[in-house]
Amino acid sequence: MFKVAMDINKQKIKNIILVVIDFIKKFLFLSNLSKVELQGFIKPLTRFRLMPYTKIEAPYILGRTVRGVSFDGNITLDPAGRLCMDVFSDEDCKTAVSNLSPVFEKQKDMSAADIVNLSNNITLKKYPVWALVMPWEKLNIEEMFESYPRIFYKNRSDQGLIFEDKSRSSIIKTMYSPKFIENRVNQMNKLYESIMRQGFLQDSNLPKINILVKENEWRWFMGDGGNHRSYVLCFLGHEFFNARVSSIINKNEVNKWHNVRNGTYSVSDAESIFDSYFDGSKVHRGMV
Repeated sequence: MFKVAMDINKQKIKNIILVVIDFIKKFLFLSNLSKVELQGFIKPLTRFRLMPYTKIEAPYILGRTVRGVSFDGNITLDPAGRLCMDVFSDEDCKTAVSNLSPVFEKQKDMSAADIVNLSNNITLKKYPVWALVMPWEKLNIEEMFESYPRIFYKNRSDQGLIFEDKSRSSIIKTMYSPKFIENRVNQMNKLYESIMRQGFLQDSNLPKINILVKENEWRWFMGDGGNHRSYVLCFLGHEFFNARVSSIINKNEVNKWHNVRNGTYSVSDAESIFDSYFDGSKVHRGMV
């Protein structure tokens, strides 16, 4: 009980700090991106407008999905984007599941190396696609391999997915099961119906996005939470996505990235993945 109370207090303090940061940013007229910044270019004040932990209205034209493809033009390369298109086309649940199933079947036996097209990466080849970590992420692939099933169980239980039991083997088995695919389809359907019925209800717990910086240009891609929301709002024709900046990933600092320093990625492979995310033309994550 004491721990729960402490967690609640920590969250309240965090929310107060974020409100203060947002107020300061607004007070200094740094809340809105300039015309040049909206085109993806960096100006002297851009570093303050894109400051971590602050709110931003991110233009979809510069956005990338969590799997690394652009919302503007390439969204249907992302399987979740194609699912969203099925939902908007009023496809029934059975058809949407059928369209999505081949993707899960293909990815079920893929390694982390396969999904990022690095067949010679010995470390990534040892792990399943769901354990993938990006070069710039703070988590090792070993840590992701150990922790992700628990995260998956928590997240999908919250979305109504029923597991046989809480064992690691049972959770991993469920990751590519028909009932999980149906659960994903139902989640997208419910969100779409909710937004169409009630409109989009903006809450204080904004989704996180990450900023990519390459010389004098910037792009953004989805981080934690709000991924289904990002697809639906894009298909609804929204020009901007309200989010909170999680981190700045600068290509010039590739040698400092956690999973480059620990040898999981070479500098050239890390730069290649970065450039692909920046361009927004390839899928670099699985559906689990």
